[in-house]
Amino acid sequence: MRSKIAVFLLLAFLCGCGYTTGSLVPAHIKTIYIETFTNKTNEPNIEVDITNVVKDYFVRDGALKIANSKEEADSMLKGEVIGYDKEPLSYAANREIAEYQLVLTVNLTYIDLADDKILWQEKNFKADSEYYSTVRQEKFTSTNLDEEQLLKNAAKELAREVVSRTVEGW
Repeated sequence: MRSKIAVFLLLAFLCGCGYTTGSLVPAHIKTIYIETFTNKTNEPNIEVDITNVVKDYFVRDGALKIANSKEEADSMLKGEVIGYDKEPLSYAANREIAEYQLVLTVNLTYIDLADDKILWQEKNFKADSEYYSTVRQEKFTSTNLDEEQLLKNAAKELAREVVSRTVEGW
């Protein structure tokens, strides 16, 4: 009886619970082309900044090599910035806005170019970041710099999630 239990426990240990830390990218996909996101907002040139941050995160991750063109790639990421909303997050005692939140909203599509199929698609994906206005300015010298940093922070959050979704399949 003990030997049956030992064998069962050994098999259970070897089989695991299905958790894996490996990549979920199909084996034939080694490269990704990241098309410059389209910008459907009134904020000029944010699509370039967002695209560059996403590319940087894929480079850091290293699971997929960045291709310079769609023709050189096994897969492609397309993005569309559909929202850039700067909202008050908190107020100072004098009723001035003390803290803002920037919410980026994007539509994303990841395509297997070899099999010509969509691997995943996310509509209305949101990434956000907060910053203090000039009322509670502690780190920055101007509100414009704050908003620029806010965009970078939101783009970094977006990039982390996109890489995770693509490589780890969350």
